[in-house]
Amino acid sequence: MRSLLPLAAALALFLLLFAAFRFTGLGALLALLASSLLYLGVASWQGRVLASGPSRAALERLAMREAWRRGGFLEPWHLSPFLSEEAARDLLEGLAARGLCQKEGEGYRF
Repeated sequence: MRSLLPLAAALALFLLLFAAFRFTGLGALLALLASSLLYLGVASWQGRVLASGPSRAALERLAMREAWRRGGFLEPWHLSPFLSEEAARDLLEGLAARGLCQKEGEGYRF
């Protein structure tokens, strides 16, 4: 699944260039070369993006969405499919410090 974006980009460029060179043998060779370079570039970029993990804003949206699903009350262990309990607690404490939720006992009310 990870190679779908680079493959789609390379295929689109190959078809575009191959048609632009009027379906000649030299056009196919140039299109193949350009599309393989594009594939490597997009795969490298995608690997760096995926390795960095989700951003803090994305994790906060995830926590708010999970709180909405659970009726506005969220405990750190509710986020266990996505984060460790310690990371979830830090995330929820950061939201509480910004005034987006309130701490109530072990959980947080949104």
